[in-house]
Amino acid sequence: MMKPKIVVLSFLPVLAFFALFVFEGSPKNQNFPERVKIALRDAGNRLLLADNDSTSLILPVIALDKSTFELSFENSLAILPDSLVGIIDDALKASSIPSTYIVEVMETKSGETAYSFESKKNKWENIVPCIDRHLPTNEYKIKIIFTHSQSTLELKRNTLLSLVALGFLGLGLAYWKKGKSSVSIQEDTQFSKIGDYRFYKDQNKLIKGNTTIVFTAKECELFSIFAEGPNQIIKRDLLIKKVWEDHGIVVGRSLDTFISRIRKKFEGDDSINIVTVHGVGYKLETP
Repeated sequence: MMKPKIVVLSFLPVLAFFALFVFEGSPKNQNFPERVKIALRDAGNRLLLADNDSTSLILPVIALDKSTFELSFENSLAILPDSLVGIIDDALKASSIPSTYIVEVMETKSGETAYSFESKKNKWENIVPCIDRHLPTNEYKIKIIFTHSQSTLELKRNTLLSLVALGFLGLGLAYWKKGKSSVSIQEDTQFSKIGDYRFYKDQNKLIKGNTTIVFTAKECELFSIFAEGPNQIIKRDLLIKKVWEDHGIVVGRSLDTFISRIRKKFEGDDSINIVTVHGVGYKLETP
């Protein structure tokens, strides 16, 4: 009788063929342009909401070529670079789209590039300049260029990774005890309560009924500190240290700017507010 290990190894060619078939024929690979367009429309909607615009239209996303897409808007808007970086990254990740790309924000009328950044697989290599400088209200279109998404090398690499993963899975199944289940990755749905809101820290948003408040990455990082100690005074120096200085960033009045932006998100809701404690810091007041 053949040993279990040999039996599993004998099936590896079949698994390899199956992995190649699944990878090359999967709808995700076949529908790359359509998935990009959906992700960019989601990003466009979140950019408008961040600019307090819930009525303007997002114009059709255009595929300029296989790896270049263009997002534009019906009306003018202001863009905060840190919002733009976080929103596009979240939208693409939600659609499982490769994270290697270049983004260019262009003035529609002049065609000049007003802002750009590059995202790479290793986030420490990302090139994201002038993140605290906002782009004033203007007519913009956003071009995103995927640098590796459709290359032959990337397809071969992903196929090889699929084969290796299936090989280990096959060998593991031969020796695992009966009934042991594989680990599945599930969406993190944990949230904390802030007054009547549910705060989803990992998703950069607050939800109350049909109301959704979207934070930028830096706003969420700052609000998270307040959420850990509602109705408690948080010293100004502590906020600056945790949000900026611990990341090697020297700030001037950035804290005041971000506090003001967070306050605006709660306009019309008296149940929650960030108050200034003069000479000390700030306090998140909640019921």
